[in-house]
Amino acid sequence: MKRYPVTLPVLIGSILLMVAGLFFFLRNYLNHQQVNKEIALIRAANTELRKANLEHLLELAPTADSTQQIPITELRVIQNRASNQLENDRRLTNLEKIDQTYILINRFGIAMLACSVLFLIVFNILQFKRRYKLSKLQEQDRQTMQLLRETLRDKSLVQEDLIREKDRLNFVLEGTNAATWEWNIQNGQLTYNETWATLIGYTLDEIQPIDQSTLSRFAHPEDMVEVNKKVSECLRDHSQFYEATYRMRHKNGHWVWILDRGKVVKSSEEGDPLLMFGTHVDITHLKETNEELTRFASVASHEMREPLRMISSFMRLLDKNYSEQLDKKARQYIHYAMDGAERMSAMIQELLAFAHAGGVQGGKPEWIDCNKLLQDIKELLHGQLEEQQADLQIGMLPTIQARKTPLKLVFQNLIGNALKYQSTGNRPIIEIKASDEQTHWQFSVKDNGIGIAPENREAVFQLFKRLHTKHEYSGSGMGLATCKRIIEQHGGKIWIESSENKGTILTFTILKTA
Repeated sequence: MKRYPVTLPVLIGSILLMVAGLFFFLRNYLNHQQVNKEIALIRAANTELRKANLEHLLELAPTADSTQQIPITELRVIQNRASNQLENDRRLTNLEKIDQTYILINRFGIAMLACSVLFLIVFNILQFKRRYKLSKLQEQDRQTMQLLRETLRDKSLVQEDLIREKDRLNFVLEGTNAATWEWNIQNGQLTYNETWATLIGYTLDEIQPIDQSTLSRFAHPEDMVEVNKKVSECLRDHSQFYEATYRMRHKNGHWVWILDRGKVVKSSEEGDPLLMFGTHVDITHLKETNEELTRFASVASHEMREPLRMISSFMRLLDKNYSEQLDKKARQYIHYAMDGAERMSAMIQELLAFAHAGGVQGGKPEWIDCNKLLQDIKELLHGQLEEQQADLQIGMLPTIQARKTPLKLVFQNLIGNALKYQSTGNRPIIEIKASDEQTHWQFSVKDNGIGIAPENREAVFQLFKRLHTKHEYSGSGMGLATCKRIIEQHGGKIWIESSENKGTILTFTILKTA
């Protein structure tokens, strides 16, 4: 704040000067009045003297024809009066000079008083402005301090929350025995926790030094190609996360399956990743369990289908060779048995497909031309398309990276549903389109079938969930559940846009880095 050159001594000096000037002015004023009185008395005395001399001279003046002379004593009286008048004139002249001096002094005193008053007024105005500005600044300071206190309090609360969250995260990591890593992309520094080394039978001290080559020292060389590709794509595409599975060699020599998930936790203003954090989870047991379940499903399906084939074969033979000897009721029973066997066989086949969708049977990701894939499916379904006179419209589709067999199964199921769920006599029209959605490829399969009520849009993706009886529409209720499982394995999601009796638009996405 600006400091004015006005201090308390100056103020006191100004007041004393004003008081002294006022005292001097009053004293000079009183003297001036006294001089004016004396001037007035002298002028009155001179007037009296002139008048007395004039009257005296008129009395003593001789007539024109008189020769009488004025006495000397009278002349001396008149002369004394004239001398007194002259003396009074001299005094009057001096007093008038003194009076002029007093007038100048009075004017100077008035000017001093005016300057003092003006100075005090200006001083008070400046002091008022100064106090006003000071009060404003003090108010701003109070507001700033209040804001600072609130900010510090909020910061303290945030720090306490962060500490609690950190402690909670540490408890979770310790409780779940999760291995964690942190990667500073700018300087390449990598940090692992003790659990990470424990997953492969080591301690952190045993795997030193820790750098960007640490993972490649333990990971399977064949798997590292795919891992490095996913990490590079995550950094290149400014993606927020990546996920990969690979094998790492344990200290005892066997391979451990690891699920690696990484997430960008800090980025630059341009969106470039700066810091990543991730976890490693041992999924060896899960992998082995899935493989065992897949093998069991394959064996079980084969073993179960063999008796069903025998039942169907003997029922056909019975119908063929003895149909004439059987009545209508018996032939109907044979038809029921054959139909049940066929439906059981189809359900076993779909269960096997569902099991394979969750396992490793789909093969490794490869580049797939979706246009060619749909043409293959179109040829596969040629008979059904011709029978229903269906119009299958395939737009321009992209080339994507995915597992070919599971993806083919998805399109087959969706097209099959579009052909199946049609009103009697309705000609199916099916449109397949695709669009680029930055991080995902989005596909849609639109039909003009019976549609799905809004309340059933989620239920149809449940295993064995059917909306119609087997007499209305055939099926096991596993097709869409299998599709959902496959799509989720490819980093996407699937949903339905439909209204009853107005057709269905089934949309799904595939992660580009899948």
